[in-house]
Amino acid sequence: MRTKLVKLIALLIISSSVAFAQKDTVKQLDLKYGKFDRNTLDLYLPPKTSPKTPFVILIHGGAWVQAGKEYVRDFQEYLLQQGIASVNINHRYANDTSVHYQEILADIDAAANYCIANAVKWNTRKDGFSTAGFSSGAHLALLYGYTSTKKISAIVDFSGPNNFTDTATLNYCVKVNLMPLIEKISGDKFTSVENVPKSFALASPFTYAKKVPTFIAHGVIDPVVLIRQSQLLADRLKELNAPVEFIQVDGLAHDLDKFPAKKLTLYQAAVLWLKKYSQ
Repeated sequence: MRTKLVKLIALLIISSSVAFAQKDTVKQLDLKYGKFDRNTLDLYLPPKTSPKTPFVILIHGGAWVQAGKEYVRDFQEYLLQQGIASVNINHRYANDTSVHYQEILADIDAAANYCIANAVKWNTRKDGFSTAGFSSGAHLALLYGYTSTKKISAIVDFSGPNNFTDTATLNYCVKVNLMPLIEKISGDKFTSVENVPKSFALASPFTYAKKVPTFIAHGVIDPVVLIRQSQLLADRLKELNAPVEFIQVDGLAHDLDKFPAKKLTLYQAAVLWLKKYSQ
C-alpha cells in the first residue's frame, strides 16, 4: 500500500510539471528569488517550452541606481513572441557603502540558481542560460556572462559600458558628471587617470572578455555611454577569436524607444543571435 502511495505521489508531481509546460503561455510576475527586497523577477515561458528552449536572464538599465524590470518588458515580450523563455530581474541598487558590482552579481547568480531549482517544474534548461541587458544592465549582463562559473551560451549588450580603465572614457565621465555612478558600482573613489583604482578594472567586463558569443548594439551618437566603449570590447573579442556581432546604429543616441523601427531591427538581430548560440 505504501509503495503504491509513493508511486501515486511521484506520478502527480510528474503530471504537474508536464501540465505546466503544456500551457499556451506562462507569465508570472514578481516571483521572489532571493532574500533582499528587490530580489524579484518576472517569468515568461512560450508554449511548449523544453530544456532546449533558449532561456535569457534579462537585466534592466538605470545607471545601477534606479528603474526596474518594467523598463525592459517590451524586450521580454518580444522574446516571448519569438519562442524564447526569460526571467526579467530586479537587483539591488548600487550605493556608496554596501552594494557594488559584487553584490549585484550575487543577485544575478541567485536568480540563475532560482531558475535552475525550478527547471523541472518549468520544463526548462538547467544550464546554458544567456544574459541580456540595456545600458547598466548590459554592463551587468557582460560582467556576469564573462565571470560566472555557470555555462553562459550568449550575451546581448545594448549600449552598455564595459571598460572603466579607458582614459578617454574616464575623462568624459568626469566632464559630464557620470563619475559618481562608476564610483558606486566599483566601490572606490576616483582621483585621476594616473591612479585608477584597481576596482575599476575588476568591475569592467573588458577585463574578463572571453569566448562567450557576444552581440553588441550601440548608437553612434550616444551621449551617455560613448560608442568607443563597445568598439573597444568588439576589438578585444575579435583578438580572442570570440564570436561577436557589433552593430553601430547611425543617428541613434542612448534611448532606443525614440527610434521604434531601429529598435525592432536590433531586437530581431539579437534574437537571431540568441537562437544561434543557445543550442
